[in-house]
Amino acid sequence: MANILNAYINSSQGDLNATLETIKSADVKTSTKSLLAIEGHVDMPYFTFKDAVDDSQSGIYPELKRVVLQSVKNLSDEERKETAIIIGTSIIDWNTVDAIESTVYEYKKTAYYTKKRSIDSYAKDLSDELGLNGFTLSINTACTSSANAILEASNLIEAKLFKYVVVVGLEIFSEMMSSGFNAMQLLSSSSIKPFDTKRDGMILGEGIASLLIGSGASPWKIRGGFSNCNAVNITAVSPEGDEFVEVMQNAIVNANTDVNAITALKAHATGTLSNDLSEMNALSKVFDSSVVFTTLKPYIGHTIGACGALEIAIFMACIDEGFVPKSIHHTTSINPSYTPLLEDKECHSGTFMFNYFGFGGNNTSLILEKELV
Repeated sequence: MANILNAYINSSQGDLNATLETIKSADVKTSTKSLLAIEGHVDMPYFTFKDAVDDSQSGIYPELKRVVLQSVKNLSDEERKETAIIIGTSIIDWNTVDAIESTVYEYKKTAYYTKKRSIDSYAKDLSDELGLNGFTLSINTACTSSANAILEASNLIEAKLFKYVVVVGLEIFSEMMSSGFNAMQLLSSSSIKPFDTKRDGMILGEGIASLLIGSGASPWKIRGGFSNCNAVNITAVSPEGDEFVEVMQNAIVNANTDVNAITALKAHATGTLSNDLSEMNALSKVFDSSVVFTTLKPYIGHTIGACGALEIAIFMACIDEGFVPKSIHHTTSINPSYTPLLEDKECHSGTFMFNYFGFGGNNTSLILEKELV
């Protein structure tokens, strides 16, 4: 069985310890970004990196390398040679997108130019500079990108192809993507209110997370998971949530567990009208009303491709600290029988489900277990 050996992050609230303190206090800090709209540029809430980070296409690499280095710094040179790297992000063709952006916005209007580099190039650079195996993989399945990277890393470890796999979740601000979400009226101008009757959209966020996965001793084990691609259309699944039901049920089977063994569930919970409705309906079909479930995006924003690795790292830190974190900004549930956790709940171990239900119909559920130590 593959285990998560360590985790390092940089989120809008800071490193893992700083983010944990934010969750304890619920004192969440957001910033703003200027997005293009029909009426011109508008300032919208955005979860930017807390610390000064150059989040341009060329400037992010040093910070990406710093976070990834934390994951492998205790590995010997020989162990690094047995270590692969997988990056999950929604911005694989990064420089190409930047080049396109520079031609489509009136206030930019520069000549089309790209160095033809991508996140694949960064993965290769990291592997070379950190002395890793040389096997690299980049996954772009929107919101499930780094969750699928964890699933693939687990498969590689269990197949004994590598001793270790570094899984990286990465997301930074993209004007094109953010403006697109705004045009579809999916962004909130106030706060993320998952599963609330007054929810009005998501707030995007930046984040980097690096997890070291291997077969070595760890209290955190990857029990299993399931991923599929099944959508009514490119932006949504059915309101009934049956596509989500399929993913959760198959994840439970693949993890060799049962629904009653799930201690708590980290919901995808974007705060958008359709996604929350579908996920809530799915939860009610798989679990009874006693299920403990919570949300993390109100603390760090929706970090799209990074949210799989980032939210798992944060949730693990909370359980290691002894609690399941509460959901914030929630008043009245869209289903009165199913309400997300409104107060922190003491918890030191258990079996946990993590849901990622993404744009484009790619849906993933992972199940992790923490042994009581």
